[in-house]
Amino acid sequence: MIRSMETRIRGATAICGLAAVALLLLASAGQARGATDVYPAGGGTFSGGAQGWQVTDASCNAPTFCTAEGGYDGANGNPPGSIAANTTIALNLVTLFKSTVTVQSPDFTAASAGDGTLHLDRQFVSGSLVDLAPQASYDVTLIDRTAGTKSEPLTEELKETSAFVGKDHAVTVKPGHVYALSITTETSSTVAGTGLAGGTTSVRFDNVSLSAQTPGGNGGGSGGKGGSGGNGISDARLLSLLQASSGGIAVLKGKRLFVKRPCPAKVGRSCRLSIQGLLQKRKPATTRRTAKVAKGKAKTLVLKVKPKARAKLLTRKRLLFKQTVKAGKAKATVYMRLKLIRR
Repeated sequence: MIRSMETRIRGATAICGLAAVALLLLASAGQARGATDVYPAGGGTFSGGAQGWQVTDASCNAPTFCTAEGGYDGANGNPPGSIAANTTIALNLVTLFKSTVTVQSPDFTAASAGDGTLHLDRQFVSGSLVDLAPQASYDVTLIDRTAGTKSEPLTEELKETSAFVGKDHAVTVKPGHVYALSITTETSSTVAGTGLAGGTTSVRFDNVSLSAQTPGGNGGGSGGKGGSGGNGISDARLLSLLQASSGGIAVLKGKRLFVKRPCPAKVGRSCRLSIQGLLQKRKPATTRRTAKVAKGKAKTLVLKVKPKARAKLLTRKRLLFKQTVKAGKAKATVYMRLKLIRR
């Protein structure tokens, strides 16, 4: 009897020991996943100001008739607030123009080495210079001040768009190195001026950020909203993933609006998603709808159009939406303008 009891105790002790080891392994795996840091601090949302970004160059080939400038644009963005590269042409321009504007972020220090993601939302608007058929392109440069080197992770030719469209590209950073992001925009005409057309064309950037995965710890990223919430993803990383998947359409059928929204697979778990259509940032156009969406999947949410907004939706080409997503304890909100289709 006593020997049997001792055998049981030793067996139970062994099981508890194995369980403890398993828990330690799980905890170590959770720490190994690390957290996501977002640079520069604040994530380049440009909400309320330029957040330390500065214009380092602005020039045009015909300075008498062409003005190039850059700076904060509080009226436009995703949501409103962006950094812009503007080219203004005088009425008496009778030649081709070409302007260059460079804006640069404040310096930031990478916490550790690793692969990261460069994200930005961009918009190109010809304005009243559409007759000159302007074209635009931009280059993003990652400046490594510590090593004294530069890399160009992203370059793109733009097509005119009324909405801000997201773009992502892979980057790599080194631990302890000081970096800065620089964006150079080139705008030019393909049709010579006749002296009768004047106005401004703009290229705007919003939500410019570099997200880098750190190898350990559950700490948050720069900017005060980086807590991982114990689920392997930070608020800042969730925001970056939502910004990257902010495109799409909304279909209006009578009094209902159908919006299909995804839960990015990289979130790593299901999303609790809430969305509402807006006439303006604080003026609802629809009811709010909440749904649970599995990771890597998408779900169509049906919103009821408010009676006072129905007539306005019939004339709009795009509609502003506020989308809030929770994944575990991580939470992020994005504003996006979706193409409005009527059926």
